[in-house]
Amino acid sequence: MSALPSFEEFAAVVRDWQEGIAILTGFLLLVVAYVTNARITRRREAERRLNETRAILAALYGEIVVLREKVAVVARLVADKAMRHQADLGEQFISENMPPAPVLFERLVDKVGVLPSAYVLRIISFYASYEEARSGLRMLAPHNGLSFAATTFLNPAIMAVRETEPMLRRMESEVGAERAPDCDLGDAENVVDMLEKQFRR
Repeated sequence: MSALPSFEEFAAVVRDWQEGIAILTGFLLLVVAYVTNARITRRREAERRLNETRAILAALYGEIVVLREKVAVVARLVADKAMRHQADLGEQFISENMPPAPVLFERLVDKVGVLPSAYVLRIISFYASYEEARSGLRMLAPHNGLSFAATTFLNPAIMAVRETEPMLRRMESEVGAERAPDCDLGDAENVVDMLEKQFRR
């Protein structure tokens, strides 16, 4: 059985390997620093994306709430006129009551794709219905003898209001907003039912 090396012998071996040990230690420290830095960077990037998502959601939420209310107000007016058999609306009525064009969506449309997929289709669907309602309202003015039913505007207007409710509740939870008041469509849905029954006769 061989004797254990003396301290002097051990120290001599350490001196011989000192440069290699220093290189190995430095390499290990670099690896640890790289892994730690990568984790911090990923965490910061995840936080940045989350903040960006919340900012986009908050902006679109605010615009959707306002636009829904605007289109609901016009739907009540159009439904009231339809109940009184005033399907053709004058240019003045339309210009005074045309829901405003979206602003924030146009500016953020290239960033909608960063949102969770559960939001993307519903947001696009809302703005599509909203724009269809705006176009439908224009068509209710007399055009070269052509006459369009109030449903041309009311159907997409109702869709813009009703189909966004579940999404708004989720957005409110995500961005910490207070619950938006429900939109009052008045007799709009009843008028649509009445007109569709007339068309089927």
